[in-house]
Amino acid sequence: MAVKPTWWHISLTIMGVACGVLISWLYLTQSTLRAEESTAPNARLIALINHLEEQTQVMENRLVSLRKELEGKQQRQTGGEYRVTALEAELRMLEAQAGLREVAGPGVVITLDDNNSGALSAQQANPGFYQPDNFLIHDKNILYLVNELKRAGAEAIAVNNQRIVPSSTIRCVGTVILVNSARLAPVYEIKAVGDPEALEKAIANGEEFPYLKAKEFPVKITRVNDMLIPAYKGGFDTDHLQPAA
Repeated sequence: MAVKPTWWHISLTIMGVACGVLISWLYLTQSTLRAEESTAPNARLIALINHLEEQTQVMENRLVSLRKELEGKQQRQTGGEYRVTALEAELRMLEAQAGLREVAGPGVVITLDDNNSGALSAQQANPGFYQPDNFLIHDKNILYLVNELKRAGAEAIAVNNQRIVPSSTIRCVGTVILVNSARLAPVYEIKAVGDPEALEKAIANGEEFPYLKAKEFPVKITRVNDMLIPAYKGGFDTDHLQPAA
């Protein structure tokens, strides 16, 4: 990842240029000294050269120190970036578990519908005793199946693409089923991510699925190797909830 120029980079650049200038000056001065050594010693020039050599060494040492500090800063920055990446991954997982992010995985799909053929037969056979509600899927049927999936270890559940979260409600208003305040219509489809074998076994051997089958409702359960379950799109009622100090 590219690092933005900072005062560390500027300092290194300045120090590098300064060292280059000093070394060039030292070379030129030493050349002058060698040219004059054949005639007469120049004490002042020798002293100047010695001083420049000392200053050059100081600058080189400082440059090495700055490089080490910059490397340490870059390493700490890289470590911080790794930590941020890890925290972001953890946040995504927590959002997925809370129902706030779309998830994918294997599981089962339960489909169920009103018993329209049974209703027609009952109405024709005995119109006076015909009860249409007896042939409709109700909120409790879906709720019982969702609860059985939860007990079987389902990791994410949706009903007609309405994600089930702890605050979700499944209820009837008249003949209309509401999930998360969204109006649903048959055919109803319950998706659950988890161990397909365990989920299928729990539903097939549970109470609600065999009951609906016995009442001749068109219900079935299907294993799926991979499917998507959408994120929860509703709000949260927090009239009394406050973050703990």
